[in-house]
Amino acid sequence: MDILITLFYLLFSISIVIPPTEFVAAGFTIPQIFEGFLGSENVNFIGYHMKRITITAFVHCSLPLGYVFSLWLGGVRGPWMFSSAVATAMIPMLMCYKIISWWEYEKSKHPVVKPMICYAPPGSDWRVVANDINIAYRSVDKVCLPLTTTSKFVATDTWLIRVTQYGINIIKQCDCSLVATATDVHDISMHGDDEVQYVNIKVIPSRADIQPFEVRMTTNALRELQQKLARPVHVPSNIPLLPSVVERFVTVFRHHVEQNPTYYVDQELEQCIGCMQNIADVKIDRRCMPLPPPMDALSPPSCQQCNCRVLWCCSCMARWWAARMGGGRGPGEGRGAWLEARGSCPVCRATFCVRDVLPARRRDF
Repeated sequence: MDILITLFYLLFSISIVIPPTEFVAAGFTIPQIFEGFLGSENVNFIGYHMKRITITAFVHCSLPLGYVFSLWLGGVRGPWMFSSAVATAMIPMLMCYKIISWWEYEKSKHPVVKPMICYAPPGSDWRVVANDINIAYRSVDKVCLPLTTTSKFVATDTWLIRVTQYGINIIKQCDCSLVATATDVHDISMHGDDEVQYVNIKVIPSRADIQPFEVRMTTNALRELQQKLARPVHVPSNIPLLPSVVERFVTVFRHHVEQNPTYYVDQELEQCIGCMQNIADVKIDRRCMPLPPPMDALSPPSCQQCNCRVLWCCSCMARWWAARMGGGRGPGEGRGAWLEARGSCPVCRATFCVRDVLPARRRDF
């Protein structure tokens, strides 16, 4: 009986300390259980995490005492039970003393307050910085990237914040530089059609009173973060970043288009109306034979003739194709399924396949 209780409680403790996604979805995490006491993170970001870290530390330190209590409820008795209960009860008691030291003396020793003290203006305290961070976090254009089920990374116009279970790191964007230090790639499909790359990014402060820290995120999350950073993340040449799914599809799409016959035009080619940067270089012209009438709604439609002039570059046409295909297909189906499907002209909505996308060139006289 004690073995079953031990295994069950060990699994329960691991799920409390490192909650799986099932626990998060069910609302069985410490922040979700104590949501009424913690308040709103969006309204009072600093106060929320001060209380969250306090409760989290106390609950985690109480788990050994809960194990002894579970054994007692399960009918386990022995001469060691009382001494074990006393020993494990000392852990939350010591944690209570630690928590009291966090909240006394203007809360200056709290793990959330410590990184803000260095930014406090002369003659004021950390509450001025906390108010500034609270206002910045309420911004609708902040970037909030989940790192794990218990941590996340927040980027506002001014601040970079890493939130962990037992503390937070706070630094101004102007006081740091971000450097990619390592990458690793993992397959998310058993067939290897799709993969995800994680990047380790080190935040290096330019001030001696701020501790450096490191975050680990996907390459897609890094691209989202780049849009909010005042300084781009420095990626050394020996650390290649995996292109996104759409970028890889653009390369494959361009390769197939180049194998089609060339469509010659007499007039000068214009700029692409999609990006207004590249020269329009593809023309949709039906080459495949019409299909028999579809037997059901799942049958692919026949290709149609597009009468639009040369308006798009190959990259924009590929991105349009991927945007239309990616919505209804899972990542496991691979980019090959996108090429086998049919798209529609962005202007006249004529149906076409990849064989109908021809590279356009100006005719030489």
